[in-house]
Amino acid sequence: MVSDGAVPLAEVAEVVARYRLDLGSQRFRGRAGERRGHGVGSSQEFFDFRDYAPGDDLRHLDWRAYARTEQLRIRLHQEEVAPHVDLLLDTSASMASTPAKAAAAIGLVHAIRGFGDRQGSRARVLALGGGPVEADVAAFTATAAEPLLPALPLRSAGVRIVLTDGLWSAGSTAFLQRARVGAARFAVLQLLDPWEIEPTADGALTLIDCETGERREIRLDAAAIAGYRARLQRLCDALRGAVVGHGGLYARIAADSLPRMCARDLLPAGILEPR
Repeated sequence: MVSDGAVPLAEVAEVVARYRLDLGSQRFRGRAGERRGHGVGSSQEFFDFRDYAPGDDLRHLDWRAYARTEQLRIRLHQEEVAPHVDLLLDTSASMASTPAKAAAAIGLVHAIRGFGDRQGSRARVLALGGGPVEADVAAFTATAAEPLLPALPLRSAGVRIVLTDGLWSAGSTAFLQRARVGAARFAVLQLLDPWEIEPTADGALTLIDCETGERREIRLDAAAIAGYRARLQRLCDALRGAVVGHGGLYARIAADSLPRMCARDLLPAGILEPR
């Protein structure tokens, strides 16, 4: 279990002040805000016309159209919203395989919550296969062989972000298809420990599966590392292809301080933009 104390809150405040979620040009649903929505609202942006009905605000009558056609029509304006943000958090034990990886995961959760709050849309954090995750505590103990959607329904026409390491024994394609249904903006953040990305050759090594407890002795030489890197690259490429190929955003993140992860990984991937 990793708690709020493991996260430098000054780093969270720093990145929330410097960046915001890149929402693109999609239309969203959510609370009243500043982004273009699906429906009719009170913004300055023209949306559509409809026939006048008794009781309509006369200030919205299109007098120019009336002069041409002698028909009373109302000008409708675009709704403006702060989009829903749902963060789907992988709580499998592998997300805390090292203290640095666990701290990075919790830091990203806090940052995404902060971005949502700053943009007028409180982010909701849901565990894969489970329910809401408390703001300051997350337990990485799940052992599911394949990723599952949260137990609560996901909100439609909002921002949906999956935070995971993608190290599942089963394929992720079917899960990703289900996870992005109904989302206006979909992103996957694949968080890995630096050692998982670039292991070092230290001779014999005992590996312990943090989810099953299985122990395995291997000879970690150059050939073994090369094979591992090739398998990891195929896994990452498959995950990226399944996301980007259907219009989503993907970022592979090496666990680090929150400001470095935002600047090095999330900003170039289009997840964040400068404030």
